Amino acid sequence: MLNRETAMGPTTTALPVRPLSRYQIAATSRADEAASFISSTYCGHQIRFPDRAASLRFRLCEAPLARISVGALSFDAQIGYDLGETEIFYLVQIAASGTIRYINGNELCVVTPRQGMVTSPTRPLSIHYGPSACGLIVKIRRRALERHLHVLTGEPITAPLTFDPRFRPQFGDRYRGLLRFLMEDLEAGNSIGDHPVLVTNVEDTLMTALLVGQPHNYSRQFEAQPPDVAPRQIREVEEYIRAHAAEPLSIDDLVRYSGISGRSLFRAFRTLGTSPMAFLRSVRLDDARARLLAAAPGESVTDIALDCGFEHLGRFSKEYARRFSESPSRTLRRVHRMRQS
Repeated sequence: MLNRETAMGPTTTALPVRPLSRYQIAATSRADEAASFISSTYCGHQIRFPDRAASLRFRLCEAPLARISVGALSFDAQIGYDLGETEIFYLVQIAASGTIRYINGNELCVVTPRQGMVTSPTRPLSIHYGPSACGLIVKIRRRALERHLHVLTGEPITAPLTFDPRFRPQFGDRYRGLLRFLMEDLEAGNSIGDHPVLVTNVEDTLMTALLVGQPHNYSRQFEAQPPDVAPRQIREVEEYIRAHAAEPLSIDDLVRYSGISGRSLFRAFRTLGTSPMAFLRSVRLDDARARLLAAAPGESVTDIALDCGFEHLGRFSKEYARRFSESPSRTLRRVHRMRQS
């Protein structure tokens, strides 16, 4: 029996009406084919549409990363179906257009361009698409999210992670902002999935934002003060980052190396005026600067940036210019001129 309707407050972060068209994996007017595509993508068991679902224009797009994928689903028709328990996935649902009704367990959630929700995989899920609705779906592997929760808190996961479906108003807007940033990158054809460093950072950010910003049955672990970290331990982490800066490091990697929980690491680095990932970016920038200043003839900015762990050259150039008050290409030209003089 339904006990309440959950909703997210207003947001100003607009999403494209037909997102991820570059990543279309299915399009059909046959209900049985549409059901098969949804089953294989989101639940792993067969679903059925009602008999009246004879006429539709189904479209499914999905951009896979590693632990997360971002998808867009539309029918151009009014249709409902039972997805059952997703079991191995958490689904973050935001509408790009129209209205979609979700029942997750005993919670009714109305999702629109101004509202969103997150499912829990151990609760059955029913979905009803309104006419002209398009759903934006972030699919997160259950084991990955629960592992990330353990990494951040340092505490064992003793029961399934379950969320309050209601998006907090401020959290909803922030999460949409993160998704818009990711989708713009994907739509621009930057092939983020081909760059392990970017994939790791994007996925960690999306999972951390969800775990910190959205209420769930482990939220109290984020309210408790994390244990202090000895200065010696932080120095060891800093040295590890310097030694492995060119690799696709994540918070998970730093936790495994140090044995310190993610929250304790964040708190310790915050006392230094930074964060673990910001410190990593700073080390990479310093490495790139040193390489550019000592560049051999024929070495390019792209080669050096990639060697130092940067995989998005546009962002590298912006961060470099912000840090050193000149572009990396200008640094390289200046070095070449000095050698020729």
